[in-house]
Amino acid sequence: MVQKKMLAHPEQFSRLIDGPERIRESVQVSKPITGCPDGITKTVWDVLTRSAQLNPNGPLFGENVNGRHVFTTYREAIEEATIIGSGILATMQKLHSTNKLIGIAGIHSRNYMHTMHAISGFDLTTVPLYHQSKLETLCDIIDNCKLEIIFCENASRAEGFLSSKTPERLQTLKTLIILDKTTTLQKHDDVEIMSLDEFKEIGKKNKRNPVKPKPETIYVICHTSGTTGRPKGVEMSHGSLLAAVSGIFTSWTIAYKWMFGQEDTYFSFLSLAHIYEHLMQTLAIYFGGRIGIYDGNTATLIPQIQKLQPTIVSLVPRLLNKLYEAVHNGVAKKGFIARKLFEYAKRTKTRQLQNGVLRYDTFFDKIVFKKLKLMLGGKIKVLTTGGAPVTKEVKTFTRYAYGCPLVEGYGQTECSAAGTLTLPWDTTYGNVGGPAPWSQVKLVDVVEKNYMAVNDEGEVCFRGAALMTGYFQDPELTAKTIDSEGWLHTGDIGKWLPTGALQIIDRKNEMFKLCQGDFVSPIQIEAIYANSPLITQIYVTGNTERSFLVGIVVLDLPRFKQLPVVKALDGKEGIEVIMEKKEVKNAVIAELNKYAKENGLQTIELIRNVHLTLQEFSEENGLVTSTLKNRRKILEDYFAPQIAKMYKEIESL
Repeated sequence: MVQKKMLAHPEQFSRLIDGPERIRESVQVSKPITGCPDGITKTVWDVLTRSAQLNPNGPLFGENVNGRHVFTTYREAIEEATIIGSGILATMQKLHSTNKLIGIAGIHSRNYMHTMHAISGFDLTTVPLYHQSKLETLCDIIDNCKLEIIFCENASRAEGFLSSKTPERLQTLKTLIILDKTTTLQKHDDVEIMSLDEFKEIGKKNKRNPVKPKPETIYVICHTSGTTGRPKGVEMSHGSLLAAVSGIFTSWTIAYKWMFGQEDTYFSFLSLAHIYEHLMQTLAIYFGGRIGIYDGNTATLIPQIQKLQPTIVSLVPRLLNKLYEAVHNGVAKKGFIARKLFEYAKRTKTRQLQNGVLRYDTFFDKIVFKKLKLMLGGKIKVLTTGGAPVTKEVKTFTRYAYGCPLVEGYGQTECSAAGTLTLPWDTTYGNVGGPAPWSQVKLVDVVEKNYMAVNDEGEVCFRGAALMTGYFQDPELTAKTIDSEGWLHTGDIGKWLPTGALQIIDRKNEMFKLCQGDFVSPIQIEAIYANSPLITQIYVTGNTERSFLVGIVVLDLPRFKQLPVVKALDGKEGIEVIMEKKEVKNAVIAELNKYAKENGLQTIELIRNVHLTLQEFSEENGLVTSTLKNRRKILEDYFAPQIAKMYKEIESL
């Protein structure tokens, strides 16, 4: 099949509407959409019940059991949700509770998803408690939301909450339900603890009809800690999430004529603490498809995908990088002829993309890249990604190597994660597509950094039906983020390209000035360095009294050990000692800066010194957000001695 860009007008991604604000909209619709195209489906519960009516015995939620996915049907999911929802209402009545916020903690599963839809179907609100968050952060969320009922993936998760309960902490917590049937807990004086089966018995004895939510009902409160302060609870209504879902549905199936339906399978890898996963799961259910759940074992990720044979897979850029690296490491071990054929095939496919052609029926697709498609199950229709930039090399390769298009979304939790979308037929690089069918996008002057909307540069702002209702119990922050005219201010600096696509070029508030007066953007710099195969993470920082940057580098240990200078020392001294040696650091700096220059960084943006570590930046240790963004102030404080040492080691300003 040949797929080629064929829009007649020069603005292929967006159109400029009349007016001084230079607002842009999607070219895929005549005006921004506000909900599902059927005009009837208004809530997430409507999505589930609609597909259950159309395909009651069709598979819905699948869990990996002994190496294969076992599914509950749509009919069974509705029944489970009704029983669990009835149990929640009965428990609330027993507690004399009026708090409609219900917590779910841990890795998602069939039981997690049944519970989530139970909450939705009884006009309540889910508060996901991210499994990789620090316990202290989760306790803050529980206290802020005054949660009384929490479903936990297992006894260990529940024990963490019970151990944190003090006269000043978690005082509202009254009921814990364990979703995992294999573990139990002893009784607690102040908190009722029960298994899901015990809880469902309560639901069966007090069974009620679902309480249909309204479009404006808050469906979920997703907490995003941002890169600095305390967790912010983003309130997303049913209507807002469905507007974003409908944006993707419209882009793919109405404007592009992609066919999705009951035969489709979505591989659920991302956490339901992220709005992106809610978006993709709801889309899959609207199609009437099934959802296969990742079991949390990274060692078997690819085999799980192969056995499930999904048609839709959503992966963060770091996983796309790992796939790219694994493929190329495998090819490097093959014979001379196989390696040459692979490189020639890559060059040919890249040339086709440069000419605006997407096709998956060439000789190279059938002979060279067929195994890569089979690696992801062989039936994949689309890969989606978002949350961070993808390098040109990886993005180009991904577009042709796995036998399907790559669609990238840009946005933030506050706009349902998909404010812009790359178009399925797009073959360009260096942009995040055009406005999603629901959104209007404009750029606003950032005078202090000389970005002016008249020059098609400025802070990216979104308006439309998929915006959050607000931040939970924080009207002041809400007013700062969404202005009086309904525009969400993202803090990202964007630029309109001649094609009408949006390019993200900077951050409004996260640049700093070096002593010579040059401004640098650490986030943009980190995005380049982070894709080096030598490292897994990096934090870049500077000092207004110095002229250069330094970095905290989390090494990829196997790659690090392949450096010649490290090979010469390996076995003679411990790895921690080796990482401290000057000649080793210099080798790492040289390797990283070679990669950075090849990928567009200027001399002023290169790091001059590094601290090497094997300690991952994680949400558990508080160094990154739940969406894996560096928490800059916390990193600065945490590594303050190492940063001071790096600057002390270099005498020049």
